[in-house]
Amino acid sequence: MKEAARKYGALVLALIAVLGVCLLFSVRKSGMFIDEIYTYGLSNSHFAPFLADMKDGDLVDKVLTRQDLLDYVTVNDGEGFDFASVYDNQVRDVHPPLYYWLFNIVSSLTPNVFSKWTGLALDLILYLGCLLLLWRLVYELYDSRDIAAAAVILYGISGLGLSTMLMIRMYVLMTLWTLLLALLVARQLREPRPLRDVWIGLCILLGLLTQYYFVFYAFFLCAAYVLLRLGQKRWKDAGRFALCAFAGVGLLVLLFPAAIRHLTADKLVSGGNALEQLSTLSQYKTRLVFFYHEARHGLKIAVFVSLFALLGLLLCFKRLRADKGDRHREKDSLLILVPAFVTFILVALISPVDEQRYIYNLAPLFVAAACLLLYLLRRTLGDYPGRELWQKAALALMLAAAVLQVKSTPPKYLYPQAPDYYDSYAVYNELAEEHREDPVLYLTDNYSAPVTQDLEQLLFFRDLLVTNDPDSPALDRYLEEAGYPEECVVYLDVSAFWGSGYDPDQMLPALLDSTEYNSWQPLYANQLSATYLLSK
Repeated sequence: MKEAARKYGALVLALIAVLGVCLLFSVRKSGMFIDEIYTYGLSNSHFAPFLADMKDGDLVDKVLTRQDLLDYVTVNDGEGFDFASVYDNQVRDVHPPLYYWLFNIVSSLTPNVFSKWTGLALDLILYLGCLLLLWRLVYELYDSRDIAAAAVILYGISGLGLSTMLMIRMYVLMTLWTLLLALLVARQLREPRPLRDVWIGLCILLGLLTQYYFVFYAFFLCAAYVLLRLGQKRWKDAGRFALCAFAGVGLLVLLFPAAIRHLTADKLVSGGNALEQLSTLSQYKTRLVFFYHEARHGLKIAVFVSLFALLGLLLCFKRLRADKGDRHREKDSLLILVPAFVTFILVALISPVDEQRYIYNLAPLFVAAACLLLYLLRRTLGDYPGRELWQKAALALMLAAAVLQVKSTPPKYLYPQAPDYYDSYAVYNELAEEHREDPVLYLTDNYSAPVTQDLEQLLFFRDLLVTNDPDSPALDRYLEEAGYPEECVVYLDVSAFWGSGYDPDQMLPALLDSTEYNSWQPLYANQLSATYLLSK
Protein backbone atom coordinates (compact mmCIF):
# COMPACT_ATOMS: atom_id res chain seq x y z
CA MET A 1 0.00 0.00 0.00
CA LYS A 2 2.78 2.42 0.92
CA GLU A 3 4.65 1.51 -2.26
CA ALA A 4 1.55 2.21 -4.38
CA ALA A 5 1.03 5.54 -2.62
CA ARG A 6 4.64 6.49 -3.27
CA LYS A 7 4.40 5.58 -6.94
CA TYR A 8 0.97 6.91 -7.80
CA GLY A 9 0.05 9.33 -5.02
CA ALA A 10 1.01 12.42 -7.02
CA LEU A 11 -0.96 11.17 -10.04
CA VAL A 12 -4.08 10.47 -7.98
CA LEU A 13 -3.97 13.90 -6.34
CA ALA A 14 -3.44 15.57 -9.71
CA LEU A 15 -6.40 13.69 -11.22
CA ILE A 16 -8.63 14.59 -8.27
CA ALA A 17 -7.70 18.26 -8.64
CA VAL A 18 -8.35 18.22 -12.39
CA LEU A 19 -11.66 16.40 -11.94
CA GLY A 20 -12.79 18.96 -9.37
CA VAL A 21 -11.96 21.88 -11.67
CA CYS A 22 -13.67 20.14 -14.61
CA LEU A 23 -16.86 19.60 -12.63
CA LEU A 24 -16.81 23.20 -11.41
CA PHE A 25 -16.69 24.60 -14.93
CA SER A 26 -19.15 21.98 -16.21
CA VAL A 27 -21.71 23.31 -13.74
CA ARG A 28 -20.96 26.85 -14.88
CA LYS A 29 -21.47 26.05 -18.56
CA SER A 30 -24.66 27.95 -19.47
CA GLY A 31 -25.02 27.44 -23.21
CA MET A 32 -23.70 25.76 -26.31
CA PHE A 33 -21.90 26.81 -29.45
CA ILE A 34 -23.65 25.96 -32.73
CA ASP A 35 -21.27 23.07 -33.44
CA GLU A 36 -22.15 21.57 -30.06
CA ILE A 37 -25.84 21.63 -30.99
CA TYR A 38 -24.88 19.94 -34.25
CA THR A 39 -23.20 17.21 -32.21
CA TYR A 40 -26.57 16.38 -30.64
CA GLY A 41 -28.44 16.63 -33.94
CA LEU A 42 -26.00 14.67 -36.08
CA SER A 43 -25.76 11.95 -33.42
CA ASN A 44 -29.40 11.60 -32.46
CA SER A 45 -31.70 12.75 -35.27
CA HIS A 46 -33.11 9.86 -37.31
CA PHE A 47 -31.64 10.20 -40.83
CA ALA A 48 -31.93 13.99 -40.63
CA PRO A 49 -28.52 15.66 -40.24
CA PHE A 50 -29.87 19.22 -40.31
CA LEU A 51 -33.02 20.91 -39.06
CA ALA A 52 -34.28 21.49 -42.60
CA ASP A 53 -34.28 17.71 -43.05
CA MET A 54 -36.92 17.50 -40.32
CA LYS A 55 -39.23 19.14 -42.91
CA ASP A 56 -38.08 17.33 -46.06
CA GLY A 57 -35.26 19.77 -46.67
CA ASP A 58 -37.38 22.93 -46.77
CA LEU A 59 -38.17 25.02 -43.69
CA VAL A 60 -39.78 27.95 -45.48
CA ASP A 61 -43.41 28.54 -44.46
CA LYS A 62 -43.30 25.49 -42.19
CA VAL A 63 -44.10 25.31 -38.49
CA LEU A 64 -41.48 23.72 -36.25
CA THR A 65 -42.91 22.50 -32.96
CA ARG A 66 -41.00 22.08 -29.75
CA GLN A 67 -41.26 18.33 -30.27
CA ASP A 68 -39.66 18.68 -33.73
CA LEU A 69 -36.67 20.41 -32.15
CA LEU A 70 -36.43 17.78 -29.41
CA ASP A 71 -36.63 14.99 -31.99
CA TYR A 72 -33.61 16.54 -33.69
CA VAL A 73 -31.35 16.60 -30.62
CA THR A 74 -32.52 13.57 -28.62
CA VAL A 75 -32.85 9.83 -29.12
CA ASN A 76 -36.53 8.97 -29.42
CA ASP A 77 -38.12 5.83 -28.01
CA GLY A 78 -37.30 2.85 -30.20
CA GLU A 79 -34.43 4.65 -32.00
CA GLY A 80 -31.61 3.95 -29.57
CA PHE A 81 -28.18 2.87 -30.76
CA ASP A 82 -29.12 3.96 -34.29
CA PHE A 83 -25.64 3.58 -35.79
CA ALA A 84 -26.88 3.45 -39.41
CA SER A 85 -28.56 6.83 -38.99
CA VAL A 86 -25.40 8.33 -37.47
CA TYR A 87 -23.36 6.98 -40.37
CA ASP A 88 -25.77 8.42 -42.94
CA ASN A 89 -25.89 11.79 -41.19
CA GLN A 90 -22.11 12.03 -41.27
CA VAL A 91 -21.95 11.03 -44.93
CA ARG A 92 -24.10 14.10 -45.59
CA ASP A 93 -22.08 16.26 -43.19
CA VAL A 94 -18.32 16.94 -43.36
CA HIS A 95 -16.89 14.82 -40.51
CA PRO A 96 -16.24 11.11 -39.89
CA PRO A 97 -18.63 9.25 -37.56
CA LEU A 98 -16.73 7.73 -34.60
CA TYR A 99 -17.35 10.43 -31.98
CA TYR A 100 -21.00 10.67 -33.05
CA TRP A 101 -21.40 6.92 -32.60
CA LEU A 102 -20.11 7.22 -29.05
CA PHE A 103 -22.36 10.21 -28.44
CA ASN A 104 -25.37 8.28 -29.74
CA ILE A 105 -24.56 5.42 -27.35
CA VAL A 106 -24.54 7.78 -24.37
CA SER A 107 -27.71 9.54 -25.55
CA SER A 108 -29.45 6.20 -26.04
CA LEU A 109 -29.02 5.52 -22.33
CA THR A 110 -31.17 8.60 -21.58
CA PRO A 111 -33.77 8.78 -24.40
CA ASN A 112 -35.85 11.94 -24.88
CA VAL A 113 -33.42 13.95 -22.73
CA PHE A 114 -31.63 17.03 -24.02
CA SER A 115 -29.00 18.09 -21.50
CA LYS A 116 -25.48 19.47 -21.50
CA TRP A 117 -24.57 16.63 -19.12
CA THR A 118 -24.96 14.04 -21.87
CA GLY A 119 -22.06 15.55 -23.77
CA LEU A 120 -20.05 16.63 -20.74
CA ALA A 121 -20.21 13.15 -19.19
CA LEU A 122 -18.78 11.60 -22.36
CA ASP A 123 -16.15 14.31 -22.72
CA LEU A 124 -15.07 14.04 -19.09
CA ILE A 125 -14.50 10.28 -19.42
CA LEU A 126 -12.47 10.84 -22.58
CA TYR A 127 -10.57 13.70 -20.94
CA LEU A 128 -9.56 11.49 -18.01
CA GLY A 129 -8.35 8.97 -20.58
CA CYS A 130 -6.24 11.73 -22.16
CA LEU A 131 -4.71 12.59 -18.79
CA LEU A 132 -3.80 8.98 -18.07
CA LEU A 133 -2.24 8.59 -21.52
CA LEU A 134 -0.31 11.84 -21.07
CA TRP A 135 0.99 10.62 -17.70
CA ARG A 136 2.08 7.34 -19.25
CA LEU A 137 3.67 9.05 -22.26
CA VAL A 138 5.70 11.48 -20.13
CA TYR A 139 6.73 8.67 -17.79
CA GLU A 140 7.76 6.59 -20.80
CA LEU A 141 9.87 9.45 -22.16
CA TYR A 142 11.48 10.76 -18.96
CA ASP A 143 11.20 7.93 -16.40
CA SER A 144 9.91 10.24 -13.67
CA ARG A 145 6.52 9.95 -12.01
CA ASP A 146 6.75 13.45 -10.59
CA ILE A 147 7.38 14.97 -14.00
CA ALA A 148 4.53 12.88 -15.39
CA ALA A 149 2.25 14.18 -12.62
CA ALA A 150 3.39 17.71 -13.47
CA ALA A 151 2.26 17.09 -17.06
CA VAL A 152 -1.21 16.09 -15.83
CA ILE A 153 -1.44 19.31 -13.82
CA LEU A 154 -0.05 21.61 -16.50
CA TYR A 155 -2.38 20.24 -19.17
CA GLY A 156 -5.39 19.15 -17.14
CA ILE A 157 -6.01 22.59 -15.57
CA SER A 158 -4.87 24.64 -18.55
CA GLY A 159 -7.18 26.84 -20.58
CA LEU A 160 -6.67 24.73 -23.70
CA GLY A 161 -7.17 21.46 -21.86
CA LEU A 162 -10.37 22.52 -20.09
CA SER A 163 -11.75 24.09 -23.28
CA THR A 164 -11.19 20.76 -25.02
CA MET A 165 -13.27 19.01 -22.38
CA LEU A 166 -16.00 21.66 -22.22
CA MET A 167 -16.58 21.80 -25.98
CA ILE A 168 -19.05 19.02 -26.75
CA ARG A 169 -17.32 18.05 -29.95
CA MET A 170 -14.94 15.42 -31.29
CA TYR A 171 -11.71 17.23 -30.37
CA VAL A 172 -11.31 15.55 -26.99
CA LEU A 173 -11.50 12.12 -28.66
CA MET A 174 -8.99 13.23 -31.30
CA THR A 175 -6.68 14.30 -28.46
CA LEU A 176 -6.99 10.86 -26.91
CA TRP A 177 -5.98 9.12 -30.17
CA THR A 178 -3.11 11.60 -30.65
CA LEU A 179 -1.69 10.74 -27.24
CA LEU A 180 -2.21 7.02 -27.75
CA LEU A 181 -0.37 7.17 -31.08
CA ALA A 182 2.50 9.11 -29.49
CA LEU A 183 2.72 6.56 -26.66
CA LEU A 184 2.69 3.58 -29.03
CA VAL A 185 5.44 5.08 -31.18
CA ALA A 186 7.48 5.97 -28.08
CA ARG A 187 7.30 2.36 -26.95
CA GLN A 188 8.14 1.16 -30.43
CA LEU A 189 11.27 3.30 -30.34
CA ARG A 190 12.44 1.45 -27.23
CA GLU A 191 11.40 -2.06 -28.09
CA PRO A 192 10.04 -2.69 -31.62
CA ARG A 193 7.33 -5.33 -31.74
CA PRO A 194 5.48 -6.43 -34.88
CA LEU A 195 2.11 -6.57 -33.10
CA ARG A 196 2.51 -3.00 -31.88
CA ASP A 197 2.72 -1.84 -35.50
CA VAL A 198 -0.74 -3.32 -35.99
CA TRP A 199 -2.04 -1.37 -32.99
CA ILE A 200 -0.49 1.80 -34.43
CA GLY A 201 -2.34 1.22 -37.70
CA LEU A 202 -5.58 0.71 -35.76
CA CYS A 203 -4.96 3.91 -33.78
CA ILE A 204 -4.46 5.83 -37.03
CA LEU A 205 -7.75 4.44 -38.34
CA LEU A 206 -9.63 5.45 -35.18
CA GLY A 207 -8.07 8.91 -35.22
CA LEU A 208 -9.09 9.48 -38.83
CA LEU A 209 -12.60 8.17 -38.08
CA THR A 210 -12.77 10.90 -35.42
CA GLN A 211 -11.40 14.01 -37.16
CA TYR A 212 -9.55 14.39 -40.45
CA TYR A 213 -7.09 16.86 -38.92
CA PHE A 214 -5.63 13.91 -37.01
CA VAL A 215 -3.80 12.97 -40.21
CA PHE A 216 -1.23 15.76 -39.93
CA TYR A 217 0.41 14.79 -36.64
CA ALA A 218 0.11 11.12 -37.56
CA PHE A 219 1.82 11.72 -40.90
CA PHE A 220 4.75 13.72 -39.52
CA LEU A 221 5.25 11.36 -36.58
CA CYS A 222 5.14 8.23 -38.72
CA ALA A 223 7.40 9.80 -41.33
CA ALA A 224 9.96 10.67 -38.64
CA TYR A 225 9.87 7.12 -37.30
CA VAL A 226 10.27 5.51 -40.74
CA LEU A 227 13.14 7.84 -41.65
CA LEU A 228 14.86 6.99 -38.37
CA ARG A 229 14.59 3.26 -39.03
CA LEU A 230 15.77 3.71 -42.62
CA GLY A 231 18.75 5.69 -41.33
CA GLN A 232 19.51 2.80 -38.99
CA LYS A 233 19.16 0.40 -41.95
CA ARG A 234 16.41 -1.46 -40.16
CA TRP A 235 14.50 -2.00 -43.38
CA LYS A 236 12.13 -4.61 -42.04
CA ASP A 237 11.02 -2.48 -39.10
CA ALA A 238 10.53 0.55 -41.35
CA GLY A 239 8.58 -1.40 -43.98
CA ARG A 240 6.28 -3.14 -41.51
CA PHE A 241 5.56 0.11 -39.68
CA ALA A 242 4.81 1.99 -42.94
CA LEU A 243 2.58 -0.82 -44.19
CA CYS A 244 0.48 -0.81 -41.01
CA ALA A 245 0.24 2.99 -40.99
CA PHE A 246 -0.97 3.07 -44.61
CA ALA A 247 -3.35 0.24 -43.83
CA GLY A 248 -5.01 2.48 -41.26
CA VAL A 249 -5.59 5.12 -43.93
CA GLY A 250 -6.81 2.52 -46.41
CA LEU A 251 -9.29 1.09 -43.93
CA LEU A 252 -10.73 4.58 -43.45
CA VAL A 253 -11.56 4.74 -47.15
CA LEU A 254 -13.09 1.25 -47.04
CA LEU A 255 -15.18 1.88 -43.92
CA PHE A 256 -16.14 5.46 -44.71
CA PRO A 257 -15.81 6.16 -48.47
CA ALA A 258 -17.46 9.55 -48.00
CA ALA A 259 -14.13 10.72 -46.56
CA ILE A 260 -12.80 11.11 -50.10
CA ARG A 261 -15.67 13.42 -51.02
CA HIS A 262 -15.32 15.36 -47.78
CA LEU A 263 -11.61 15.91 -48.33
CA THR A 264 -11.92 16.91 -51.99
CA ALA A 265 -15.01 19.10 -51.73
CA ASP A 266 -14.94 22.87 -52.06
CA LYS A 267 -16.62 23.82 -48.78
CA LEU A 268 -15.61 25.70 -45.66
CA VAL A 269 -14.48 22.50 -43.94
CA SER A 270 -12.86 20.53 -46.76
CA GLY A 271 -9.63 19.75 -48.53
CA GLY A 272 -10.45 22.42 -51.11
CA ASN A 273 -10.68 25.07 -48.43
CA ALA A 274 -7.42 23.90 -46.84
CA LEU A 275 -5.59 24.29 -50.16
CA GLU A 276 -7.11 27.72 -50.65
CA GLN A 277 -5.94 28.82 -47.21
CA LEU A 278 -2.49 27.41 -47.85
CA SER A 279 -2.20 29.40 -51.07
CA THR A 280 -3.12 32.69 -49.36
CA LEU A 281 0.40 33.77 -48.44
CA SER A 282 -0.72 37.20 -47.19
CA GLN A 283 -2.48 35.57 -44.20
CA TYR A 284 0.46 33.50 -42.99
CA LYS A 285 1.75 35.99 -40.44
CA THR A 286 -1.70 36.81 -39.07
CA ARG A 287 -2.65 33.17 -38.68
CA LEU A 288 0.61 32.10 -37.10
CA VAL A 289 0.48 34.97 -34.63
CA PHE A 290 -3.14 34.16 -33.74
CA PHE A 291 -2.50 30.48 -33.03
CA TYR A 292 0.76 31.26 -31.23
CA HIS A 293 -1.04 33.63 -28.86
CA GLU A 294 -3.86 31.10 -28.36
CA ALA A 295 -1.37 28.36 -27.47
CA ARG A 296 0.72 30.59 -25.20
CA HIS A 297 -2.31 31.99 -23.41
CA GLY A 298 -4.02 28.60 -23.09
CA LEU A 299 -0.89 26.97 -21.64
CA LYS A 300 0.35 29.93 -19.62
CA ILE A 301 1.57 28.02 -16.56
CA ALA A 302 3.35 25.48 -18.75
CA VAL A 303 5.07 28.39 -20.50
CA PHE A 304 6.18 29.82 -17.14
CA VAL A 305 7.49 26.41 -16.09
CA SER A 306 9.41 26.18 -19.38
CA LEU A 307 10.99 29.58 -18.86
CA PHE A 308 11.94 28.66 -15.29
CA ALA A 309 13.49 25.40 -16.46
CA LEU A 310 15.37 27.18 -19.24
CA LEU A 311 16.75 29.68 -16.73
CA GLY A 312 17.90 26.83 -14.51
CA LEU A 313 19.54 25.07 -17.46
CA LEU A 314 21.38 28.26 -18.42
CA LEU A 315 22.70 28.59 -14.88
CA CYS A 316 23.81 24.97 -14.99
CA PHE A 317 25.04 25.11 -18.59
CA LYS A 318 28.50 23.72 -17.85
CA ARG A 319 27.08 20.78 -15.95
CA LEU A 320 24.56 20.16 -18.74
CA ARG A 321 27.34 20.02 -21.33
CA ALA A 322 29.43 17.77 -19.16
CA ASP A 323 26.55 15.36 -18.55
CA LYS A 324 27.33 12.15 -20.45
CA GLY A 325 24.19 10.37 -19.32
CA ASP A 326 21.81 8.33 -21.43
CA ARG A 327 20.85 10.55 -24.38
CA HIS A 328 18.28 8.22 -25.95
CA ARG A 329 15.44 9.76 -23.93
CA GLU A 330 16.09 13.20 -25.38
CA LYS A 331 16.28 11.82 -28.92
CA ASP A 332 13.12 9.75 -28.49
CA SER A 333 11.21 12.67 -27.02
CA LEU A 334 12.27 14.96 -29.87
CA LEU A 335 11.01 12.44 -32.41
CA ILE A 336 7.64 12.42 -30.62
CA LEU A 337 7.41 16.17 -29.98
CA VAL A 338 8.88 17.91 -33.02
CA PRO A 339 6.09 16.62 -35.32
CA ALA A 340 3.59 18.37 -33.03
CA PHE A 341 5.25 21.74 -33.65
CA VAL A 342 5.41 21.10 -37.40
CA THR A 343 1.73 20.16 -37.33
CA PHE A 344 0.95 23.33 -35.39
CA ILE A 345 2.41 25.49 -38.17
CA LEU A 346 0.54 23.62 -40.91
CA VAL A 347 -2.78 23.63 -39.05
CA ALA A 348 -2.43 27.35 -38.31
CA LEU A 349 -2.07 27.99 -42.04
CA ILE A 350 -4.90 25.78 -43.34
CA SER A 351 -7.61 25.82 -40.64
CA PRO A 352 -10.96 26.97 -42.07
CA VAL A 353 -11.44 29.60 -39.35
CA ASP A 354 -9.27 31.14 -36.66
CA GLU A 355 -10.33 28.91 -33.77
CA GLN A 356 -8.07 27.36 -31.14
CA ARG A 357 -9.94 24.02 -31.34
CA TYR A 358 -7.82 22.99 -34.31
CA ILE A 359 -4.76 22.74 -32.05
CA TYR A 360 -6.51 21.11 -29.07
CA ASN A 361 -4.99 17.70 -29.76
CA LEU A 362 -1.48 19.22 -29.83
CA ALA A 363 -1.74 20.95 -26.45
CA PRO A 364 -0.71 17.94 -24.29
CA LEU A 365 2.32 17.40 -26.54
CA PHE A 366 3.37 21.01 -25.95
CA VAL A 367 3.14 20.27 -22.24
CA ALA A 368 5.27 17.17 -22.77
CA ALA A 369 7.83 19.47 -24.43
CA ALA A 370 7.87 21.65 -21.31
CA CYS A 371 8.42 18.48 -19.29
CA LEU A 372 11.49 17.71 -21.41
CA LEU A 373 13.04 20.86 -20.00
CA LEU A 374 12.09 19.77 -16.48
CA TYR A 375 13.70 16.39 -17.15
CA LEU A 376 16.92 18.00 -18.37
CA LEU A 377 17.02 20.30 -15.33
CA ARG A 378 16.35 17.43 -12.93
CA ARG A 379 19.08 15.31 -14.51
CA THR A 380 21.53 18.21 -14.55
CA LEU A 381 20.98 19.01 -10.89
CA GLY A 382 21.47 15.37 -9.95
CA ASP A 383 20.94 14.23 -6.38
CA TYR A 384 20.79 16.85 -3.65
CA PRO A 385 19.48 16.90 -0.07
CA GLY A 386 15.70 16.70 0.14
CA ARG A 387 15.23 16.28 -3.62
CA GLU A 388 12.00 14.27 -3.23
CA LEU A 389 10.53 16.91 -0.93
CA TRP A 390 11.47 19.74 -3.28
CA GLN A 391 9.88 17.91 -6.21
CA LYS A 392 6.61 17.46 -4.33
CA ALA A 393 6.69 21.14 -3.32
CA ALA A 394 7.19 22.10 -6.98
CA LEU A 395 4.14 20.00 -7.95
CA ALA A 396 2.05 21.71 -5.28
CA LEU A 397 3.19 25.11 -6.54
CA MET A 398 2.30 24.21 -10.14
CA LEU A 399 -1.13 23.04 -9.03
CA ALA A 400 -1.82 26.25 -7.12
CA ALA A 401 -0.60 28.41 -10.01
CA ALA A 402 -2.71 26.45 -12.53
CA VAL A 403 -5.87 26.82 -10.41
CA LEU A 404 -5.30 30.56 -9.90
CA GLN A 405 -4.64 31.04 -13.61
CA VAL A 406 -7.77 29.27 -14.80
CA LYS A 407 -9.79 31.08 -12.13
CA SER A 408 -8.69 34.46 -13.46
CA THR A 409 -9.03 33.41 -17.12
CA PRO A 410 -11.80 30.80 -17.49
CA PRO A 411 -11.78 28.38 -20.43
CA LYS A 412 -13.90 28.81 -23.53
CA TYR A 413 -17.42 27.48 -24.22
CA LEU A 414 -18.90 28.44 -20.86
CA TYR A 415 -21.16 31.19 -22.23
CA PRO A 416 -21.60 32.81 -18.82
CA GLN A 417 -24.32 35.20 -17.76
CA ALA A 418 -22.84 38.62 -18.50
CA PRO A 419 -24.89 41.55 -19.86
CA ASP A 420 -22.03 42.85 -22.03
CA TYR A 421 -21.18 39.46 -23.53
CA TYR A 422 -22.86 38.56 -26.82
CA ASP A 423 -23.15 34.90 -25.87
CA SER A 424 -24.98 35.46 -22.57
CA TYR A 425 -27.09 32.34 -22.93
CA ALA A 426 -28.33 32.42 -19.36
CA VAL A 427 -29.80 35.86 -20.10
CA TYR A 428 -31.20 34.60 -23.41
CA ASN A 429 -32.93 31.73 -21.64
CA GLU A 430 -34.52 34.05 -19.07
CA LEU A 431 -35.94 36.27 -21.81
CA ALA A 432 -37.20 33.29 -23.81
CA GLU A 433 -38.84 31.88 -20.67
CA GLU A 434 -40.55 35.23 -20.08
CA HIS A 435 -42.15 35.16 -23.55
CA ARG A 436 -42.76 31.43 -23.90
CA GLU A 437 -46.51 31.88 -24.56
CA ASP A 438 -45.95 34.25 -27.48
CA PRO A 439 -45.96 33.17 -31.15
CA VAL A 440 -42.53 33.04 -32.80
CA LEU A 441 -41.52 34.03 -36.32
CA TYR A 442 -38.13 33.02 -37.66
CA LEU A 443 -37.12 34.83 -40.83
CA THR A 444 -34.51 32.91 -42.82
CA ASP A 445 -34.20 31.75 -46.39
CA ASN A 446 -34.07 28.04 -45.47
CA TYR A 447 -30.77 28.16 -43.57
CA SER A 448 -30.48 25.63 -40.74
CA ALA A 449 -27.41 27.16 -39.08
CA PRO A 450 -29.01 30.19 -37.36
CA VAL A 451 -32.04 28.18 -36.24
CA THR A 452 -29.68 25.54 -34.84
CA GLN A 453 -27.69 28.15 -32.92
CA ASP A 454 -30.92 29.42 -31.33
CA LEU A 455 -32.32 25.97 -30.58
CA GLU A 456 -31.78 26.16 -26.82
CA GLN A 457 -33.96 29.26 -26.62
CA LEU A 458 -36.50 28.07 -29.20
CA LEU A 459 -37.21 25.06 -26.99
CA PHE A 460 -38.95 27.41 -24.54
CA PHE A 461 -41.70 28.09 -27.10
CA ARG A 462 -44.57 25.86 -28.24
CA ASP A 463 -43.69 26.29 -31.90
CA LEU A 464 -42.35 28.74 -34.46
CA LEU A 465 -43.03 29.61 -38.07
CA VAL A 466 -40.04 29.75 -40.40
CA THR A 467 -40.51 32.06 -43.37
CA ASN A 468 -38.49 34.26 -45.72
CA ASP A 469 -41.24 36.72 -46.56
CA PRO A 470 -42.88 39.29 -44.23
CA ASP A 471 -45.94 39.20 -46.52
CA SER A 472 -46.19 35.41 -46.55
CA PRO A 473 -49.77 34.05 -46.34
CA ALA A 474 -48.40 31.37 -44.01
CA LEU A 475 -47.31 34.14 -41.62
CA ASP A 476 -50.83 35.60 -41.58
CA ARG A 477 -52.38 32.18 -40.95
CA TYR A 478 -49.93 31.42 -38.15
CA LEU A 479 -50.66 34.67 -36.31
CA GLU A 480 -54.42 34.34 -36.85
CA GLU A 481 -54.40 30.80 -35.42
CA ALA A 482 -52.42 32.12 -32.43
CA GLY A 483 -55.16 34.71 -31.85
CA TYR A 484 -52.93 37.68 -32.69
CA PRO A 485 -51.69 38.22 -29.12
CA GLU A 486 -50.33 41.50 -27.85
CA GLU A 487 -46.71 40.43 -28.46
CA CYS A 488 -44.79 38.33 -30.96
CA VAL A 489 -41.15 37.19 -30.87
CA VAL A 490 -39.19 37.56 -34.11
CA TYR A 491 -35.82 36.00 -34.95
CA LEU A 492 -33.92 37.44 -37.90
CA ASP A 493 -31.17 35.52 -39.70
CA VAL A 494 -28.58 38.32 -39.91
CA SER A 495 -25.39 36.47 -40.91
CA ALA A 496 -24.44 36.95 -44.55
CA PHE A 497 -21.72 34.30 -44.20
CA TRP A 498 -23.73 31.53 -42.51
CA GLY A 499 -27.25 32.50 -43.58
CA SER A 500 -29.51 35.02 -45.26
CA GLY A 501 -27.93 38.21 -43.95
CA TYR A 502 -31.24 40.02 -43.46
CA ASP A 503 -31.07 43.69 -42.50
CA PRO A 504 -33.22 44.42 -39.41
CA ASP A 505 -33.75 48.00 -40.57
CA GLN A 506 -35.54 46.63 -43.62
CA MET A 507 -37.21 43.49 -42.32
CA LEU A 508 -38.71 44.89 -39.11
CA PRO A 509 -40.61 47.79 -40.79
CA ALA A 510 -41.84 45.32 -43.41
CA LEU A 511 -43.15 43.06 -40.64
CA LEU A 512 -44.96 45.98 -38.99
CA ASP A 513 -46.57 46.87 -42.31
CA SER A 514 -47.82 43.31 -42.89
CA THR A 515 -49.06 42.59 -39.36
CA GLU A 516 -51.14 44.24 -36.64
CA TYR A 517 -48.05 45.14 -34.62
CA ASN A 518 -46.80 48.72 -34.52
CA SER A 519 -43.53 48.69 -32.53
CA TRP A 520 -40.50 46.54 -31.86
CA GLN A 521 -37.68 46.31 -29.36
CA PRO A 522 -34.49 44.17 -29.29
CA LEU A 523 -34.29 41.22 -26.92
CA TYR A 524 -30.89 39.62 -27.58
CA ALA A 525 -28.51 38.76 -30.39
CA ASN A 526 -25.67 36.45 -31.30
CA GLN A 527 -23.39 36.18 -34.32
CA LEU A 528 -26.02 34.49 -36.49
CA SER A 529 -29.33 36.02 -35.46
CA ALA A 530 -31.01 38.95 -33.76
CA THR A 531 -34.19 38.58 -31.69
CA TYR A 532 -36.89 41.21 -31.31
CA LEU A 533 -40.25 41.62 -29.61
CA LEU A 534 -43.12 43.03 -31.67
CA SER A 535 -45.91 44.76 -29.77
CA LYS A 536 -49.29 46.27 -30.61
